[in-house]
Amino acid sequence: MKNFDVLIIGGGPGGYRSAQLLAQGGKTVALFEKKKLGGSCLQVGCIPTKLLQSAATRFHTFSKEGKAWGIEADNIHFNFQTMADRTQKTLSILERGIQSMLSTAKVEVIQGEAVIKNKTTVECNGEEFQGDHLILAVGSRPRQLTGFKVGGNVVTSDELLSQPRLPKSLLIVGAGVIGLEFACLYAQLGVKVRVGDVMPKILPNMDEEIGQILLNALRKLGVEVELGLSAVEPKDEEMILVAVGRAPNSDVAGIPALNVKTQNGKIETNGFLQTSVENVYALGDLTGKYPYAHTAYEHARILAQKIINPNSLETMDDTKVPHVIFTSPEIAAVGLSESEAREIFKNVKVYKNNFAANSKARILNEIQGWSKMVTDGDTGLIVGIQLVGPEATDLIGEACVLVTQKVTVDQLDRILHPHPTLNEVFAIH
Repeated sequence: MKNFDVLIIGGGPGGYRSAQLLAQGGKTVALFEKKKLGGSCLQVGCIPTKLLQSAATRFHTFSKEGKAWGIEADNIHFNFQTMADRTQKTLSILERGIQSMLSTAKVEVIQGEAVIKNKTTVECNGEEFQGDHLILAVGSRPRQLTGFKVGGNVVTSDELLSQPRLPKSLLIVGAGVIGLEFACLYAQLGVKVRVGDVMPKILPNMDEEIGQILLNALRKLGVEVELGLSAVEPKDEEMILVAVGRAPNSDVAGIPALNVKTQNGKIETNGFLQTSVENVYALGDLTGKYPYAHTAYEHARILAQKIINPNSLETMDDTKVPHVIFTSPEIAAVGLSESEAREIFKNVKVYKNNFAANSKARILNEIQGWSKMVTDGDTGLIVGIQLVGPEATDLIGEACVLVTQKVTVDQLDRILHPHPTLNEVFAIH
């Protein structure tokens, strides 16, 4: 039996980041991964979808707006196989980067399916490993939907990008974040897309005006959106994507034997990411809180800090997690929405800047959308920012600093933004 300070099951963003931090903090760490390092984010999620989205945006711009930019080309077409090859090359490079990082940190990576025996013992490849602390980082999987059995022309986001070619038509079941991202990029590539959902509106947790802007943009792309249905029914589409969210993998790797407290499949944790079982931690998608890679990174930092220094008092602050949606236009938010702020503060002041008035947005010919800055009207404190428009998922980085560092409107007014840039959308006028 091999002994370590920490055993980590799962080599996705939360798993490999916590392994690196703990090893750098002087802990001996064993990381178990049954497939490939990087998890769903690298292998089938964030990275491959954003590669295709980047290609789709370029293709759509050149094919639909090329002449307006002075770009004239005949018979422009999209080679899906070329993009697939580029994606695999990029994934391999990034995976090797993770391997190198873990090797440098002296993390022992064990390739194989780990099974938990108890809170201190894990078995993998016929060998037992013991640790003082156990971290569960096994992520999530696409939710299944009754009536749409995955197989043949019915796929989830895990299988969609591995198809050998683009379908001529695509039905997307679910008008949530994943479904809408795929709707935008496939429509930009010329696929006939229909989105169906039983819910009455899209993105119910975002600013209502954002949902309407995106809905208009989808229809402009030619996407047929049907909401408030009693049931979603196929109409001879060549392929069907089931995109009804993701389910935590709390039922795998022997996790049920630990008897950690769960709610609707989500593992309950405190602010330190500790579960109800002593010295057992859970992070990322397993907790059901904001299923982003950057959430898992922050979970990893908080719990690693607690394991290295048991006296650490820093806990996870969910309000500083940025929300990003890679649709067209892009959407991003951090902190409180206007409605949430009005429940807390007596005097709420909102600053709204339209991209139509931004010089760089005009240059790019992407003038749809705005930034909305929500503040405490009495103190000027910036408590939330929402964005919809060009490069919103990059611009939210500055918004994160403004919100998490508790910057006031007066302080922001003293920050000089270069011209012409999209960042000027944060300027106070």
